[in-house]
Amino acid sequence: TSHFVALQIGVLLKGTCYLAEEIFHLQSRYHSSFWRALSACFPLHWHGTMLLVCGSAYVALLDGDGQLLGFHLGLASLCQLLILALGLH
Repeated sequence: TSHFVALQIGVLLKGTCYLAEEIFHLQSRYHSSFWRALSACFPLHWHGTMLLVCGSAYVALLDGDGQLLGFHLGLASLCQLLILALGLH
């Protein structure tokens, strides 16, 4: 479950990077529509549902080992950013 959550976090982080780049092209590519740029960068029709299901399953299966959920998600986010930065995706 945590692997699928990490993959979905990777998709969201990649979309955020794309959006940061596409902001500069709102006029020429998206006719000043932020929502068109947002929908082009985040394919949430599938990934949003998958993130919600995996996140819910991860929270339900999280055992009381004393680690915070935010710590696990932060670590997964950092790993996905490293994968994106190194071009391993």
